[in-house]
Amino acid sequence: MTDFNSQLGMRLGSEPGTIEFEPREEHLIAPDTVHFAVLTTLAEVSAAGAVGAPVVPAAVTVNLMSRARAELLVARGRVLKSGRTLAVAEGEVFQGDRMVAKATVTFARIGG
Repeated sequence: MTDFNSQLGMRLGSEPGTIEFEPREEHLIAPDTVHFAVLTTLAEVSAAGAVGAPVVPAAVTVNLMSRARAELLVARGRVLKSGRTLAVAEGEVFQGDRMVAKATVTFARIGG
């Protein structure tokens, strides 16, 4: 995890390829409601992790599926297509069995 992600409160999940996050008061936009920017970040970071190479987002589409409460969130990513310079991946954020957010991200590969 990068410093930003760790400071936000993300940690590697108990299942391989997952990220876990316990929202705190500063992550809420309204009582017991997680801010969409936190959900977007979780989805993007899990998608980037699935690519497995240094990447930066070039385009992000986010769908908020359901209200996310101030409870444990788990994010999972998967690669849809991976090329020499670009990769497309999805990140899904769950609360229990309920999906609360989904992002599709086009990444630009960086470095050598």
